[in-house]
Amino acid sequence: MKDVNDLMQAILEMDAAQRRESEKARLERSARLAALDEQKQKIIAECDAREKSESDAAARAAEEGNAAALAALETQRSQAAEAMTAAAKAHEAEWCAALVQRTLGEEAAQ
Repeated sequence: MKDVNDLMQAILEMDAAQRRESEKARLERSARLAALDEQKQKIIAECDAREKSESDAAARAAEEGNAAALAALETQRSQAAEAMTAAAKAHEAEWCAALVQRTLGEEAAQ
């Protein structure tokens, strides 16, 4: 009977030891999972910050590009206006002479 009691005691002690080891392993897993989750959150935050930074840089570049394109269009418009004014001045004497000729021709016809 003593052997049976010793055997039962040994089984209970092994069971308790197994439970302690199981609990210890569970706590270690929980700690590792918490550390991994913290690393994941840091990586997500870094990626979000990098994405925002890249997005802001792209927006600034686009804005600068739009400003440069607008300035180039304004320069082209100004140059075209100057060219039209110069062409009009170049032909002004010719147009005046044609107008005088037409007016004199109409007066002579009356």
